[in-house]
Amino acid sequence: MKARTISLGFFALAFCDAALAHHSPAALYDLAKTISIEGVVTDYRLINPHVRMYIDVTDASGAKQSWLAEGGTAAVLRRRGWDGDEVKPGDVVRIVGNPSRDGSPLIHWLMIELPGGKQLASEDIDPAQVEQRRH
Repeated sequence: MKARTISLGFFALAFCDAALAHHSPAALYDLAKTISIEGVVTDYRLINPHVRMYIDVTDASGAKQSWLAEGGTAAVLRRRGWDGDEVKPGDVVRIVGNPSRDGSPLIHWLMIELPGGKQLASEDIDPAQVEQRRH
């Protein structure tokens, strides 16, 4: 019995990190609000668990702030045609998404407008479904 309890405890601990790592965007972001930021890409990573883009945003006073934009999962986005070459450092992009709950420069990225005006959804679902879920 004791060995079984220890084995069960070990098994639970082994998978604890995976369960904690997967979270709803609502934990970090205010899904009731939408903001738009524009800036220069400094890094872009099509990785799991979420695609990440680092952007330098200059505000009205001229101050520069580094933002992290976090999008959908790489596996799903790759199935939708993403290949990791969508943007590169130096590109100026506009991102629409949900702001962080604590006011930090973090955005749950729903849509990106690339140089030239092309728009891509960065969620695991279509943009129309994102809009429908908000209402």
